[in-house]
Amino acid sequence: MTKEINIYESKFGNLNLGNGPDNEFIWSGYVNEIPIYIFTKNRIISNETIEFVEAVVLNIDQYLETAILYIKETLTEKREKYNIKESEYDLLVLDPDLFPIAMPEFTFWEDSVEWMIRFADGKFNICDPLGIGITFRFRKPISVDNLEESEWID
Repeated sequence: MTKEINIYESKFGNLNLGNGPDNEFIWSGYVNEIPIYIFTKNRIISNETIEFVEAVVLNIDQYLETAILYIKETLTEKREKYNIKESEYDLLVLDPDLFPIAMPEFTFWEDSVEWMIRFADGKFNICDPLGIGITFRFRKPISVDNLEESEWID
């Protein structure tokens, strides 16, 4: 009899297996109270995927800083595209430590070099209702994502 594994011990802590959308699976855990999610097609995480996730998550503070700086720069340069209101302009000049986005979570997809940091809360209109995302390719941010038309995952 084969025992199903529902917990994976990573370098940054335990990941727990759950059911994801579209008959996929989701592994979830926390680092410094920050949620980490890995979507997989099967019940196991490939070695390549977990090694990539561990490399990112073990440098979580660096990626959070990179994401905040990238959001700040992108929203400042492309105010119209992201519907930044004039009343929000003062928020764009705040130091990164005071930049008004919060509640980060990291999401990875099996065997993909693209991943996302979603800030679930923020003072910008674009952050309502699901937050704002930053997509990375490997270790470089490539887009700021308006999540207002996204759907909740149950």
